[in-house]
Amino acid sequence: MTNPLVSIIIPTYNRGNLIKDTLDSVLNQTYKNWECIIVDDGSTDNSAQVISGFLEKDKRFKYCKRPTGKPKGGNASRNYGFKLSRGEYVKWFDDDDVMLKDFLKTKIEAFTDGVNFVISSHYNTDENLKKTIKLDLKEESYLFKDYLSWKLKIITGSVLFKRDYLLDKKLFHEDLVRGQETELFSRLFFKIPKNTYKLLNSPLFLYRQHSKTKSNKNIKYIKKYRESQSYTAIEILKKSIELEDKALVNMYFDYLIDAFFRSVENKHYTNAKFIKKHLFAIIRLKRPLFSVEFIILSNIFVFFSRGIYKIEKRWKLKNIDCI
Repeated sequence: MTNPLVSIIIPTYNRGNLIKDTLDSVLNQTYKNWECIIVDDGSTDNSAQVISGFLEKDKRFKYCKRPTGKPKGGNASRNYGFKLSRGEYVKWFDDDDVMLKDFLKTKIEAFTDGVNFVISSHYNTDENLKKTIKLDLKEESYLFKDYLSWKLKIITGSVLFKRDYLLDKKLFHEDLVRGQETELFSRLFFKIPKNTYKLLNSPLFLYRQHSKTKSNKNIKYIKKYRESQSYTAIEILKKSIELEDKALVNMYFDYLIDAFFRSVENKHYTNAKFIKKHLFAIIRLKRPLFSVEFIILSNIFVFFSRGIYKIEKRWKLKNIDCI
């Protein structure tokens, strides 16, 4: 097929003030064979009114609401949009970002036999789409490692997938409320052959950063966010151990030790116990003596609702030897 249909899936929630820019950028694509499925996650602002103007203007836009039986959040909306889509290629995109005019054309032209997805770079911008900063994509070792050590800054809008590649995959984890693309990409990039994807070091979209961007909410301790991050970090640590990648193992072991102590400090016992349980299962087979110290002291920290800095520092120094 020389002119395949591309399904663009955009979940949205209360972005009536921004989504017009996003949909205008879809409408202005030089590649014309697309459908755009907008899935409303329960907006209470004027989003539906803004979107209705595009539905009247172009039949390629489709609008639906997340089914009530699906969990609230972007993940379920993205998965539902995929279920409704018909395209040979699938593009998940955020409702506050903006495609440059050759976004789809450049990516479609990059596909060759055996390539399952194409990744492009982007510009970081402010809320007004100004002060653009180009993000380079240069693979230093291998995709899984470079992405999870954040040497490759790949986000939801970066990747265009072949539909066939996704059909037998679990898509977005609907129970997670933070880092949905990290969890998904860590699974899709794991042990991926180098000849099955392409990296384009060409900025093809604008990533808008503003006061409501989730990445700007790191200062406040939000329990649901931390639980999602801990789940993903445990899964990445397991994969890193399987790869025998010492640097990644150390990085995520250290991250989880830090997450455990921050959970204790914030009396977030559910997350502290989750990390304790899964880290103990990982280290007890490799370092049984250290695992005994870990389980005893971590239980004490949870019981007394406080952490001890010296022990935290000691455990972080263990990361190289414990796996």
